[in-house]
This record gives sequence, structure tokens and C-alpha cells, in this order.
Amino acid sequence: MTFRRLPRSLAAIPALALAAVLAGCAASVPAPVLLSLPHAGDAMAPVSAAAAAPAQMLVVRRIGVPEYLSSRRVRYRADPSTLAEWPNTFWAERIEIGVTREFVAALRQRLPGWTVCDSTCDDGIPALSLQVDLAPLDYLRSAQQLEARARVVVSSVQTEPKLLQQREQGFRLKGGSDTAQAEAEAIAQLLNEVAALAAPAVLAAKP
Repeated sequence: MTFRRLPRSLAAIPALALAAVLAGCAASVPAPVLLSLPHAGDAMAPVSAAAAAPAQMLVVRRIGVPEYLSSRRVRYRADPSTLAEWPNTFWAERIEIGVTREFVAALRQRLPGWTVCDSTCDDGIPALSLQVDLAPLDYLRSAQQLEARARVVVSSVQTEPKLLQQREQGFRLKGGSDTAQAEAEAIAQLLNEVAALAAPAVLAAKP
């Protein structure tokens, strides 16, 4: 029996077909969604004139968030013991970086006349430091609701820092829809409310 070699043009057909299938699969994969927090300093209550009197320097330490949220994937609470991830959705930056920046923006609007620094004050020595920890910080997808608890600590900036003020409060904020964007919007709203909690504590502190 004699076997004939296929022409090169015909031999290349399976490879071309495979390439076409792979190209089709690649084209069907959606591009990843990069999510960022909305600006948290826009919607806020007006600041009273009495709150604008002091002119001091405050350093805001990086906000603490639960370790289970420290991921580029955007996560939500599926049930009391389970976390899940929004499909193909990623934070555009580390969540603790965005949360700290937007909180500082909201706090600056509530402390006019103050210099509010993010992590460090390059232009001077701050009189006070502010540490905020958010735990839990859970978006309950089934209820479309953000549940969080904020702990605010104001300390003097000395060789041995001294605790001056401490506040703690729980929050429940309704999301607008069953989307990752609604989770980001609820977090931004939370940061505004935590800034409203922190500003009076800063003003009441005596360095």
C-alpha cells in the first residue's frame, strides 16, 4: 500500500483551524473591570464656624481594613462564614490605599484651617495623629448592604504617644444595586460618615 503525502496547503488546515478556535476563545473573554472608589469628599454636611477655629497639623495613619479584603479581586460577604468575588472585577489599586486617600479628602473638608497629612507631614511636625480601623467591612450582597464598624483613635505625637480621644461606632449602609459599583459607592459613603465621627474627636483632643 502506498501512502501519498498531503500537499502542504492541506496539511496546514488543522493548524489553521486550531488557531481560529483559540482566537475565538480569546475574543470571547471579557476585559477585566477595574474598580475605584468614588470621591468621598463631595457630599457632606457643612462645617460650623466653631470647628474652623484651630489651625494645627494632623497626620492620618493608613486606615486598617480586614486582611480578607487585601486583594486585587473585589470581594463581598456571601454568608456569615463565606466570602465571594465579583466576576472579573479588580480594584484599580490596593483597597487600603484608596480608602485612606478618600477618607483624608473627606476629613479635610470637615477640618478647615487644619493641615491634614496622609501618612507623613513633609512640611512640619504634626501635633496629633489619627488612626482609623474598619472591621468588619462587609458588603452583604444578598441584602445589598454594607456593614462596618469604625474605631477612631486620636493620639499626641510625642516620643511616647498619648491617647487623647477614642470613638467607636457601627454602620449599616444600603447599596443601590446588586453590583460591585454599588459596593464601592457604599464604601465611599461610609468614609464620609467615619470622617464625621473622627472630626469632633480631633477637635476635642488636647495635644
